[in-house]
Amino acid sequence: MNPLRHKFLPVSFGVSVMGLAFSVYNILSSFLSGEVCETNCSVFADFTFMGFSLWWLSTLVFALILILSLFGLAYCIRLITAIALFCDLFLFAIMLKTAMCIMCVGAGVLFALSYYAIRYENRRPIEPYPKTLLLTVWGMLFIALIGSAVNASQKAYSLVSSENAAANVFFSPSCPACKKLIAAEHGNRYISWYPVEENEDDIWRIIYMKHCLQAGDTLYQALLKAEEAKPEDTVGFFDALDSEYFSMQFAVWKNSAIVKRRSTVLPYTEVFGAPADLEQGGTDSSIRLQNSVQMQSNSVRQLIGRETEMCGDETQPCDE
Repeated sequence: MNPLRHKFLPVSFGVSVMGLAFSVYNILSSFLSGEVCETNCSVFADFTFMGFSLWWLSTLVFALILILSLFGLAYCIRLITAIALFCDLFLFAIMLKTAMCIMCVGAGVLFALSYYAIRYENRRPIEPYPKTLLLTVWGMLFIALIGSAVNASQKAYSLVSSENAAANVFFSPSCPACKKLIAAEHGNRYISWYPVEENEDDIWRIIYMKHCLQAGDTLYQALLKAEEAKPEDTVGFFDALDSEYFSMQFAVWKNSAIVKRRSTVLPYTEVFGAPADLEQGGTDSSIRLQNSVQMQSNSVRQLIGRETEMCGDETQPCDE
């Protein structure tokens, strides 16, 4: 017989107090300001189950665990926490495909702690620590979710940026369609330009373009000079160990990852609404906004139809 059965369970009680306080905090925040959950959760902020929000349900669960911990009803707590953790797996799976809610993840961590705490306190004396498949699966989903959130939060690196961009363009220096688009739109102050890598020569060209831009050249002039200079022909093995190369390689890897998650063609474009500086008031705001829409229409027409499949490997080399 387990000696801890029907005795006060301090660890489980302590975790349930933290979970209860966390849930009540989110309920009060939603009532008083309505900002905490809505700001941090774009998926489950308005989700209800039988008319109750998830925070009311978590409050009920943690309050029940707290009461059961006082009376040492370990097996009941194990059942409740297992069900809660199993439901949390579905929430994590949804967030993997949508967006992560920091508050929901925090509640999930407290459920996992509560599940492990009761398993630890109610384990057999010969067991050093509890083994559970459910917690292992939850941990794998948790790591995947955190990794996905970190990856999604990575900001792209731009050679030329616009504070009020109407479009983002991801381009490669070795992409012929990209070169034509840069020639047509490099002076458009409402477009931000993000370099990606299609072959090993692109990094050196991007670095050379960066230097040209810092010297005052336009994006198209920098591209032409990078093509003429062919810096990859003079780069030795030890030159590849330069800190500038590694920092640029990392930045371009982030850009390439963004493109490959969303598209297989270059140039890849993201078109937004009217720039913020044209949406603000003023005597000629309507005329400026109309001109902005016309400008975006021209830009979109320039972008559509110029995409090419991403190249740069042996099966599909880039056409110079």
